[in-house]
Amino acid sequence: MKEYIFLLKESVGTREIKILASGMMEAFKKAKEFRNNLVQNSQLNVDLMFKGVVYTD
Repeated sequence: MKEYIFLLKESVGTREIKILASGMMEAFKKAKEFRNNLVQNSQLNVDLMFKGVVYTD
C-alpha cells in the first residue's frame, strides 16, 4: 500500500492528511470526499493539494 499525502489549505491554516490507498485515483477520491465533508460542516473554503507519496509495507 501507499500513503498519499494531501494538504488542506483553510483560511485559518494548513493541515496535512495521509490516506492509505492502492492507487492515486482511489486516494484522490477519498481526499476529495474528506474535503467535501469538511466544507459542508465548517462552511469554509478549503483547497486540496497533493504533496507526495510514502511507500509502506
